[in-house]
This record gives sequence, structure tokens and C-alpha cells, in this order.
Amino acid sequence: MNAADLSSNSIPLASLALDGRLFDTSRFPLVRLRPRAVRPGYAFAWSAQMKRLVALSTPFVLVAEHAAHESDDDARLRGAWMRTHCATLAVFCRCLIVIEPRIEARATTRETLRAMTEGSGVRTVVVSSMRVAGELAPVLLKHSAAEAASVPATRTQAV
Repeated sequence: MNAADLSSNSIPLASLALDGRLFDTSRFPLVRLRPRAVRPGYAFAWSAQMKRLVALSTPFVLVAEHAAHESDDDARLRGAWMRTHCATLAVFCRCLIVIEPRIEARATTRETLRAMTEGSGVRTVVVSSMRVAGELAPVLLKHSAAEAASVPATRTQAV
């Protein structure tokens, strides 16, 4: 599945000048936040890149590894951006998938993610690996905008 399969009116991915240092879009509509990009102050670049992703007007799934070292300021800025852009984000971002390989840490990660995304309208899921995220993404992308909008904003799952 790719962006062309989902929407014939989408903007070409290359025309949006997405920063490859921050997001890996090689498997678009599966978009992966590069772990090395998570450094203090990255939330400003993340916000700018999210605006570009949403401007595609094409559903996508965002995948990130759990970053326990993310600064509180970055987490707050990203959460605020998600709440501010909740209407648009809920239509196009089908899910935020966070990878947490340690089973004993998944519950804590799920609660942290829930607190950060509360009120954003984006479904969140915590999974064990990129393989699981890759298998789950096409299922989430099939949801219509109406189905995505009807999902409670605080719905968080672990797989």
C-alpha cells in the first residue's frame, strides 16, 4: 500500500521537502520518526514536519520508538501541537504507534503516551517491535475518516 493507493489527489511527497533526518518516509504512508532525531529542542522541527505531512491530505501512520530520554519541554510542545491541530490530525494521522520492546515498560509507556496525546483525537498503540507496527499500519490505514473521528481521543492500546 502506498500514498497513490489511498488518494489520487495527494501532493507528491518530494514537493513537501520533508526532512529525512527527522522522518523516514521511504515506506509512506508509514512514517517513522528516526530515533537519532530525538534530541533536546527537536519538537520545533517535528511540528514543522507534521504540518507538511498533514498538508499531504493523505492518511498516514506515525511510528516512533519510545524515547525515555525525550525532554519534558519537547514532550509538552509536541502534545500541545497535537491538541492544537487535533481536528486535522485526527483525519489524516490514523495512529501514533510507539515501539517499546520491554514488556515490563509497556504499561508505563502507554500511560505516558496517553497523557501526551490526550485530547488530540489520534489513536495510540504501544507495540513490541517494528515488525508488529508494520503489520498493524495497513489495518489502521483502512479506517475511513469517519471511523477515525469516532475513536475516543484517549484510546490507547498495547499489542
